Amino acid sequence: MVQAGLAIVDLERWPLHTLDAPAGKAMVARLREAIAQRGYATLEGFVPQATVARLAAEVEGFADCAWPGIDRATPYYGRTDPSLPDPPPGHPRLRTSPRRMAQIAYDQVPAGNGIRALYESSAMPAFLAAVLDTPPLHPMACRYQAVNISVMGAGGCQNWHFDGSEFSTTLMLQKPESGGDFECVPRLRGPGDENYEGVGRVMDGDRSGVVTIPVSAGTLMIFRGERSLHRVSEVAGARRRLLTIFHYDTRPGLTGSLAINQALYGPRVERQDEGRAATVF
Repeated sequence: MVQAGLAIVDLERWPLHTLDAPAGKAMVARLREAIAQRGYATLEGFVPQATVARLAAEVEGFADCAWPGIDRATPYYGRTDPSLPDPPPGHPRLRTSPRRMAQIAYDQVPAGNGIRALYESSAMPAFLAAVLDTPPLHPMACRYQAVNISVMGAGGCQNWHFDGSEFSTTLMLQKPESGGDFECVPRLRGPGDENYEGVGRVMDGDRSGVVTIPVSAGTLMIFRGERSLHRVSEVAGARRRLLTIFHYDTRPGLTGSLAINQALYGPRVERQDEGRAATVF
C-alpha cells in the first residue's frame, strides 16, 4: 500500500515508494548524475497540475499569516569566516541585497495538509538520501523551520546567498505572472576557496556566470546551494509566488536557534530545546 504521505506525488513518473525496484533504481541514477553534473536536479511533474493547483489554493487561504522577516541580508546570513574575523568595509561578508519575502512556518501549516504529510512520510527522506548518497536523513525537530512556504507578492525577491546546509529541497506550488526566477552561479566557491572576488562581481551586477533554472508549478528541485550563489529575482503581477522548502538533516533532533527563528518568523516564536547548532535558511 502506498504511504498516505505520498498521495500528492505522481508515483508512476517518480516512484519514490519502490527505490529497490528497477524503475526506482533508474530514477535515482538519473538524478544522481544530474546533480553531479549541474549541482541540481529538477523533477518536473512531481506533483500533478490539478493537485498542485489545489495545494496552492489551500496555501492562499492561510498565506496572510506569513511573516516578512528581515528585508536585507548578506550572502552568508551573518555566518562568519574564521580566517577573516574583521572584514573591511565593502567586503562581500558585509554587503547586503534585498530580501522581500514572507515565510509560513511549519507550525502554521495545517495538520493533514498534503505538503505536511509528504514531509512527514518516511519515503521522502529515504528518497533524498538515496539520490544524494548521504547517511540516513531525518526531519527537523524544529516546529518552525522543518517546512516553510515562501510567499512573494509583487516586488518580492530573495537576496543573493549561499545555503547554510549542504542541500535544499523545494516544491514550486505557484508561479507568479512574471519574474520570480531562480538564478544561480554554479559552484562559485569551493572547499577552502570562498572566492570573495567572484561574489563581489555578482553583487556588482556581473551576470556572465548567472544561470536561470526554469521551475514550473509541481516541480521538485534538489539543489546543492552551499557552493552556488543564488537568489530569486523580483516578482511582478498580482499572482503570488508560492514555494515550499523541506528541511532534512543527517543529524536527528535538530532545532533552530531562538534568534534566527524570531528573525524569520516573528516575535510569536518561543524557545525550543535547541539541538546541535542548527541554522537553516
